[in-house]
Amino acid sequence: HELALLVSFYDVSVDNIESVTADKEFSSMQTLVGPSGKDFTDFDRIKFSIKTKTGKTVSVAADRCGGTDSYATVDDGTTGSELF
Repeated sequence: HELALLVSFYDVSVDNIESVTADKEFSSMQTLVGPSGKDFTDFDRIKFSIKTKTGKTVSVAADRCGGTDSYATVDDGTTGSELF
């Protein structure tokens, strides 16, 4: 869902991505035993920023263990204040 929002509202496409930067301090990966008894590895938290060739920067953060609530915010990249 988050990637669809980036495409629809923030001019993100395969052709215009300049860079992708992972937030390694926020992001976390775990290896757990699945129902089959086999180990699987996946992110429990991830955060990254995409910068486009048109100068826009957008970030996505997700915490799969953070509860049942989901929300999005848009912040001013210059001041850091929440716009909506």
